[in-house]
Amino acid sequence: MLIARFSDLQVPRMLKRPLVNREPSVQTRDSYEGADPVRPDAVPHAAPNDFQSSMGASGGSESAPFAGAPDARDGVLTQLVDEVERDLHSIGLLLYGSRALGTADSDSTYDLVWIVDDHSAGIRSARGTLLERRVRGDSPTIEIAYAAIERLRWLARHGRPSDQAFASTRVLVDKTGEIAALTRAIATRLGALARERVANEYDSYLNGFAQSLKSWRRGDDLGARAHAAQSGLHLVRAIFGLEERLAPYPDQWSAHLVEVEDVQGWPHGFLPRALVRLLYAPDPAFQQMLERRVSQVMATRGIHHRWRHDIQRLRALHFDEF
Repeated sequence: MLIARFSDLQVPRMLKRPLVNREPSVQTRDSYEGADPVRPDAVPHAAPNDFQSSMGASGGSESAPFAGAPDARDGVLTQLVDEVERDLHSIGLLLYGSRALGTADSDSTYDLVWIVDDHSAGIRSARGTLLERRVRGDSPTIEIAYAAIERLRWLARHGRPSDQAFASTRVLVDKTGEIAALTRAIATRLGALARERVANEYDSYLNGFAQSLKSWRRGDDLGARAHAAQSGLHLVRAIFGLEERLAPYPDQWSAHLVEVEDVQGWPHGFLPRALVRLLYAPDPAFQQMLERRVSQVMATRGIHHRWRHDIQRLRALHFDEF
């Protein structure tokens, strides 16, 4: 069981640059390195934290597409569904983004994909109206992307990570019965791509980790922080990719990282707090602790890095107290 020391994850009020020590010394075991390896079946601690309240009672939203009528209290979606139902050239309607995931607030944009037949899609393409923005005084902005059903069929076979909006969508209208199946296939395709990229994302995370520590040793405060922040982006992609999920947009990390933690055996709330510190106060000792724990998780899934001697040397470096 991986035991988190949340006191070690608190963001300090001020982060000073480590004192430069040109001669590396070995620290065989630091204050963070006392946990057992993380196992995929390990049961995480369920200590309450600030992130639980953002999840609601359901504990998060589904990563696969789901169908259902719009909330009767949401007049915007009800009106849009009615438009699609009445239009002979319209086939379906998808909702994505924060409103599909249940993380929206009153000002959140409505993000939709309006599925139309080939004839209507061709006309819109010729007119340059495949993208539409509706602005109303009494509601948030409505952004609609029009697409032919053939576009969804193509994405189900050839989708790319840049199509991540389709990784989690809500089917509001499906006149033919095909759209729900296609969105599930798209999500599966994108998840498989994310899993295939785990090793590369892990390697990029390690590169950022290494460059950050080297920058600290040179006394380069800005370079150290920039490399640490960049490594965090690759780490998030690798962590989600292990579960065959594309990393969501950053404003959805807090909620969905908790879901990943439960599967991978991280202590509850560890990853969001760790990423905050990695982005804000990435002192070397903290980065060394985090890299050890990440490597344990990756090893349990059969993902091994190619750094060997370099990583061992970086783990052994000692930095003076701030």
